[in-house]
Amino acid sequence: MTRRSGRSAFAPDAFVFPGGTIEDQDASEAVQARTLGLDPERVRGEFRATIPDDLGSDEPPVELHTARALMVAALRELFEEAGVLLARTAAGDPVAAGPPECNGLEEDRTAMRAGSLTFAQFLARRNWYADARALALFSHWITPRSEPRRYNTHFFFAQAPSDQAALADAFETHDGIWIAPAQALERYRAGSMHLVYPTIKHLARLSRFDSTESALGFARNKPVLTIVPRDGDDDFQIPPALENAW
Repeated sequence: MTRRSGRSAFAPDAFVFPGGTIEDQDASEAVQARTLGLDPERVRGEFRATIPDDLGSDEPPVELHTARALMVAALRELFEEAGVLLARTAAGDPVAAGPPECNGLEEDRTAMRAGSLTFAQFLARRNWYADARALALFSHWITPRSEPRRYNTHFFFAQAPSDQAALADAFETHDGIWIAPAQALERYRAGSMHLVYPTIKHLARLSRFDSTESALGFARNKPVLTIVPRDGDDDFQIPPALENAW
């Protein structure tokens, strides 16, 4: 998890999962040619969200080109914000990225954030391929209609490579930490960690698993429901029947 900047317009200083927004480059032919796992059958299988009867939404189904861009954006933002790279060599082996300060990756992260290096160029110069097959769509959440800022968010689950150490970019995000979901919730209840409603709900669901392997297996087979929380008395809420169904 990383802490959002105190200058952020949305959820300042909150601890969140790494992420961001789609950029034009994420839909480019150049980067999609450098990304594994974007074949139509697989992508459509990931983007299987349905709208529950208890939470009406007029959100249209995600089109194929948008779904592909979302997966590329997830891979790119994970690297830019947290320094975790899900990629393969041309021979199909997992990329052994190692410490970012020792192999030029940190300089490339900085260049990517500055806009002087695209994700496709970064991959091409090393003859690497981003690996969307490592991503499992976990959920689809949209901020309530009452919110002045609306966000349409797809959460992905992935197992981090064993040889990579996440490192917050210290620009958009700070204080990057690996933390067990249950421990994060304990800190939230103790008042020492600021969390927002969707993050709390995701941590609660993840806290039931004792390994990333079991959580990944669950993510690959679970239903995906489009969740638009309702306004509660002092927070957002979803119907009790949906608590462990989304």
